[in-house]
Amino acid sequence: MEVECIDEIQRVLPELDHERLLAITEHLSSVVGVTKKEDLAFLEKADFQEYLTPIQCRKLLQAFKQRELKDKVDTEVSSVPSGNVIPTSSLDIQRENGQSCFTPLQTQSYNPGSTLLKTQNSWISQFQIPWEKMPASLSQTMLRGQRASPADRRAMVRTVVSTMQQHCSNPNRAACTEIAKTIVAKYPLTFADMNEEGEQIGIGYYSLINQLKTRVEHVNRNNTSDRIRRPRTTQSSNADATIKTSRCKLDSYGCVNWQPRCLPDGETADSLEERRKQMAATFQSVGPRAADSPDIDFSMDLTYIYQRHMINTCPPPSVCEIEEQWPFLFTKRGLCNHFKILTGIDISDRLGEALQTKGKKIVHFFRSHSHNKDTQHILQDLDRNTTMQRSCHGIAAMLLLMKCFGEKEESIFILVDTTSTKASIERERALPPSPRLLMLGTTYLEATKWMVSIEGKVAYILDEDLGFADALSVLMASFYAFNVEYQEPACATLEFIQRFFLRINPEDGSKCTARTGVSRKTGQLVKRKSATMNPRVLSFLRQLTEFEWKNME
Repeated sequence: MEVECIDEIQRVLPELDHERLLAITEHLSSVVGVTKKEDLAFLEKADFQEYLTPIQCRKLLQAFKQRELKDKVDTEVSSVPSGNVIPTSSLDIQRENGQSCFTPLQTQSYNPGSTLLKTQNSWISQFQIPWEKMPASLSQTMLRGQRASPADRRAMVRTVVSTMQQHCSNPNRAACTEIAKTIVAKYPLTFADMNEEGEQIGIGYYSLINQLKTRVEHVNRNNTSDRIRRPRTTQSSNADATIKTSRCKLDSYGCVNWQPRCLPDGETADSLEERRKQMAATFQSVGPRAADSPDIDFSMDLTYIYQRHMINTCPPPSVCEIEEQWPFLFTKRGLCNHFKILTGIDISDRLGEALQTKGKKIVHFFRSHSHNKDTQHILQDLDRNTTMQRSCHGIAAMLLLMKCFGEKEESIFILVDTTSTKASIERERALPPSPRLLMLGTTYLEATKWMVSIEGKVAYILDEDLGFADALSVLMASFYAFNVEYQEPACATLEFIQRFFLRINPEDGSKCTARTGVSRKTGQLVKRKSATMNPRVLSFLRQLTEFEWKNME
């Protein structure tokens, strides 16, 4: 493994001397626990930042993840399965004669959609990217492993599409996908979709697919014969009416520990059940403040497999049923700790830091662009009270994003009176089934208290000393902890929070599978296009990146 590791690092960072290479590989092997080449894809910046500069760390991480993607695609091409069967790792607790035992649930079949792109264009396999025709500045950028400037990237797209049209006058999206994949595979550091931390966003080449296809449609705008498309076939409207009776890939979307397989050492089903009962009794006698107890923390971590078993049961239990069994899961501490085991992310820290830094960048972006009156009103309200700015930049960033995506505030936030209580809100309002952040204040920007509702009930009441970042953490964690899909009217904003702030970037689609939605332009119910990544999110990320590029000193 050590030789393979050295080769991989040297390929990406040829400037490193041999002693440094040996030191890094020894550290990865003996301290981090890397035992094979495939383990490199799971490394994080902290694993080798003491040996490398931040830029070198980012280059390595991107290259390792790109290699993982290439290996995965190569494996799929060689196997081409006709259907996927995923063994669920959830455990079924059965009680017979008063005794408990864990047994694996029956293997479930599902078809998440093929990740292989099939095309009948024979020219693609022989297509050569015309690298020799690229601008000199772009060629230098590719050699240095730097990000392409927006102008150079557009020039590359024009050149590639022009060459593609020598083989096919109107390449379809499948062809654009194959070409984009090839480009990003060769120069991932220059063209791949990446965030500020150097982590790949989604599949890594989704924005390039869109740019190539948009360019194709642009040059063919007056060519009617080449733009003819076959009519689309539609599925029966009854397909959406089926009741979910099995778990699907979406339930574990973005999770690293959706359902553990093994019981903790020294524990049995009966001992976990006893711990659950003890915690329920403690909650009854002491209340939610007991969540800060180290004993409760330990017991919640130990019974995580038991919690996931109930949540992942099919058909799924109601939130009220889960709360009855696991009351500490309905405290901020209990939920965020659960989320950390589920995804490997400390959501409060990551989201709090991101809202402070990236939130200000988003506000600055909207200040520097001419947008509609709604965004201008938000910025004016933000400027009106200078003492309020420090605490509400995060809220302003969210509101600006929703205006940009054409989504209404109430699809995520619900403004209620500052004197409202859990009982009064549930009595006076018809809360929606999907999660909402209840903001107690006279305006969204002036809110200082927070609640979170799920399935039409107030599920979380946050302490008064907690801020917006804590409240948004609870909202986002609830989608993952309880296997809840993003509501379609807010799917773009929620996916943006997930990908840009939380940096959860699965390659396999979105956490919103709604097949219909309300058009942002006409207000009519329309069929939603299925996409690997929300195109509005990707478009805004590209605009934000170009804005930062232009404002670099």
